[in-house]
Amino acid sequence: MEDEVEIIGENSRSTAGNNDICQLCSSNLQDLSPEQRDQHYEDYHILAKKKRLPVSKRRLSRKSAASPSSSKPRSRGVPCFQKGSEERFWYPALSEPPPANYTPGLLSILKEALKKSNLKGYIDRAVLCYDRTPHIAPTFDRGWGCGYRNFLMACAALMDQQIQPSYLGCLDRPIPPGVCNLQQWIEDAWKEGYDKIGAEQLDNRLVGTKKFIGTAELYVAFSSRGIPCILVDFDLGSSKGLDRLTDWFVQYFSDPVKKQGTVNDALRDGSPVITTEKMPVILQFEGHSVTVVGYEVQSRSREVNLLVFDPSSTISADVRGVALAGSRNVTWTSASKISRALQVGQRKLKGSSRKRARLESDGESAIVISDSDDEEKAGKANGNLTLRTANFIKAFRWKKLVLKKHKTFQLLYFPTDKPLSQQERMYRQVVSSTLG
Repeated sequence: MEDEVEIIGENSRSTAGNNDICQLCSSNLQDLSPEQRDQHYEDYHILAKKKRLPVSKRRLSRKSAASPSSSKPRSRGVPCFQKGSEERFWYPALSEPPPANYTPGLLSILKEALKKSNLKGYIDRAVLCYDRTPHIAPTFDRGWGCGYRNFLMACAALMDQQIQPSYLGCLDRPIPPGVCNLQQWIEDAWKEGYDKIGAEQLDNRLVGTKKFIGTAELYVAFSSRGIPCILVDFDLGSSKGLDRLTDWFVQYFSDPVKKQGTVNDALRDGSPVITTEKMPVILQFEGHSVTVVGYEVQSRSREVNLLVFDPSSTISADVRGVALAGSRNVTWTSASKISRALQVGQRKLKGSSRKRARLESDGESAIVISDSDDEEKAGKANGNLTLRTANFIKAFRWKKLVLKKHKTFQLLYFPTDKPLSQQERMYRQVVSSTLG
């Protein structure tokens, strides 16, 4: 099992979070003197100006936003909110309850479902990110806000983790995270000289619009606040491109983190289903983006599936309630007639007794099913919610068949290094990425 966990792609780079890793190209600087490190950054800055990745490679969402499937031109300056109407941002360390579209505790429920699946022999192992990461659903931004909601999920984790406590101040002041506030963050970064290409593509205006943003804009936002983050591009049209993508996630979640051993250490000591201190990863493809919260390995096929929080999906009130209360309030079953409280993805339903809401959001659709008849049949003993293990996991599982539908991906990850210096921030004004 130990050898199986340490899967490394052919061209993958080490993603271990430490201060010896270059924040621009992920090179190991351990053997370099401070003067040599400064020269390395200077050389990379010059090289980045000469050899930028093509705009189409770096901005997967921009192509979709600029060329919608409909022949009708897309409005690019529609106000998305009234002044002063920003939503309240929440992260787990706060004492007040979360807003209704925030679901903390969902990863704990998913972990229990994965344990049940492992005991049944369906999965060999699973690794999840920082377990206090909440799912955040859309509200007024439905249909265009996937990048913003992924940003908020990342912020909630980054502001709550304790590996780098100083991140809280970097992200909370002077303007805290928010959908509308993020637009202001990005515009402020543009004025400081960040990402001139992206600013021009968006007509140097983002505040008060419904313009799509992607991982490149989030890179700008986080870098301008001093949060280390790295962009990685994957071309699935190349040889073994899909395997390199999934291998990257296995390596990322398996690498050691400060104050924590390796995944192999954890697996040797206990459960094959574990959570880590790793931050979630934002995964972008043409037209949509999601937050990757872990992976699972199927027992028979040995196939690696990603586990994701899709910002276009809505968590049912029942599931949100047990997530807030704790996994002890869930009764798991493999029976066919149970409460299907959460289902993400396209699916055809028959019968009129089921209430269905189809959300056409950012090129993806989400179906939230609340089936009162099934719930009555399943019953709720002692206030517990009955969930079917396989269906619950399926709501978060992305198989390779799903990934194969897209030719290119770009991801943004957080190595949890110390906050960026002013010099490092300056070098990041030119958006660059590495190849996975």
